[in-house]
Amino acid sequence: MALDRIKDLDQTFKATDGSVVNWRSPQGERYRYERDRAAVGKEIDGAHGRRRYEWHVLDKNDLTTAKRRVFELINEDEL
Repeated sequence: MALDRIKDLDQTFKATDGSVVNWRSPQGERYRYERDRAAVGKEIDGAHGRRRYEWHVLDKNDLTTAKRRVFELINEDEL
């Protein structure tokens, strides 16, 4: 199920300083923005139950750009 609007993103966590934000797709996939990395990541299966991410570097390092990129990644995966 693809998302129609960016505001439909299901935010599951946000650090108080905004440096880390997590979202979940309608299918349950997890996505993460880390300001220090200037990237968003899609969680992939890691060894021994550890979290690993496939990172996508952002052109502009801000939360709005991160939300747009997560929105695009979710819709790419769903289509």
